[in-house]
Amino acid sequence: LVLDKIVEPNVDTSAWHYFDLSCVARDASNDQCLRDAVEAGARVGAIFKEPTVTPTEEQKQKLGLKKTWGSPNGAMRRGWNGITISRDTIHIEGMELGYKRPVLFERHAVGGEYGAGYKTVGPGRVLTLHIPKDGTNVQVVDERHLEDEANAVVTYHNPLDNVTDLAHHFFSRCLEARVDPYVVTKKTVFKWQEGFWQAMKAVYDTDYRAHFAAAGLLKHTGGELPHLISDAATMQIIRWTSGGFGMAAHNYDGDMLTDEVAQVHRSPGFITSNLIGKADDGR
Repeated sequence: LVLDKIVEPNVDTSAWHYFDLSCVARDASNDQCLRDAVEAGARVGAIFKEPTVTPTEEQKQKLGLKKTWGSPNGAMRRGWNGITISRDTIHIEGMELGYKRPVLFERHAVGGEYGAGYKTVGPGRVLTLHIPKDGTNVQVVDERHLEDEANAVVTYHNPLDNVTDLAHHFFSRCLEARVDPYVVTKKTVFKWQEGFWQAMKAVYDTDYRAHFAAAGLLKHTGGELPHLISDAATMQIIRWTSGGFGMAAHNYDGDMLTDEVAQVHRSPGFITSNLIGKADDGR
């Protein structure tokens, strides 16, 4: 109905490609429909995706699926060199929503718990190794001894090469919207998150600090880039209802915090969700 009544009278859709990413369609094609959609999206560079379902074991049985197919979102982010998911509040003149001014958010689109490998194991020794491509200088990443009869052992990683691109995207948008930027991590406890903060801060100090000062932003921090512990961010999102701020966070923290932003702003219907990727030519 929306397509027939609203879109097509105003937009030429003759060049549009359509892909059915329902659980049943993915099952029937052995996920070829998803691979085709990702290929087309990389070629076209502009995609609109309706909500999709990652089936549970119960849904697998109910729908008669061959297996519990993986997240289509993860496949798309990988296929389109996903960097960040921009989730910003939408403001409509005359409507009183949750935030008075815009709230911008960058959620790192890759890494973290979403792609984790795991096993439930008994007592013993767990050893995590890094083996470089050339096979030399093998490093022990972690070693621990398990004593419990049941242990969930989880391994995941966070790619950092694209954080610089995320930082430029984030800071330039905050400048344009004239909002204060905050970088959110739990690096005090999760020491491995330090790299995300350092990459963000390096870009800010080199390319944006003077611009934020000239715009009269971040006066309360003396122009320094503020860092927020993720716990504190959950509280400030509720308190700072005047808006006028942006946050950038890891994948999982960004998932949780943007859901909170949506609730404060009355509904997920009043918040955007845009995946920013990078084409092979650098765009």
